[in-house]
Amino acid sequence: MTQAEFAQFAAREGWWYSGSQEHEWFGSAHTWDTVEGLVVRFCPGGPVPVPFAEVSADEPEMCQRAMADAEAAAVRAFPCFSVADCLNLARSSSGGATIRALNGLAAVVPDRYTRAVGEVVIPALFAPEPTVRSAALRVVRMAAWPEFVRPLAAAALTESDEEAARLARDTMADLHEADPLTFLVRPPADEEAMTGTGRPSDDDEQRTAARGRRSRKPGSAQEIFVWTP
Repeated sequence: MTQAEFAQFAAREGWWYSGSQEHEWFGSAHTWDTVEGLVVRFCPGGPVPVPFAEVSADEPEMCQRAMADAEAAAVRAFPCFSVADCLNLARSSSGGATIRALNGLAAVVPDRYTRAVGEVVIPALFAPEPTVRSAALRVVRMAAWPEFVRPLAAAALTESDEEAARLARDTMADLHEADPLTFLVRPPADEEAMTGTGRPSDDDEQRTAARGRRSRKPGSAQEIFVWTP
């Protein structure tokens, strides 16, 4: 999938090109606007090495139907993959196919933690292949879920590949103020925040979540991505 191919599709849909803009997370993105008030960004690749398109709006609650229509049009025009598709591919594949599935998952990962994603991504952080581990780290970085911080810290401390270790440390620094060792080996004062069940108190969980969660998408975006497996 190339920018030119997506541009042809956008022209057929009647969207007008507004230039290349920098995306907070994905780098340079070619951008189109629609009469319904949508912003459509196409990223040919970058921090997430798969091409994908993102559909968003300044007032998403008023544009839900238009966003759904735009996404459906792209799905009809291109081979697109959803979160469920990526998870199925990651579970049933190996090697390069797993890497592509995880890279795609990084582009479409939901704003909030889902167990199905965690069950695929967390084991991949400790896969035998460093390229698979790096792909899983990209999902963690893009998700920015507090639920990923503890396994991420363990991955950062045990990673033997230099490039993957650097990505793990950088992601840990983004998601949590503490370094991996400090996070995993909590001082006694922190243990006092634990409840009698051995779980953090509600207040402690909320503080952890507030540190880890941040806005990843502009507005309330529905994302799609396209590539040729």
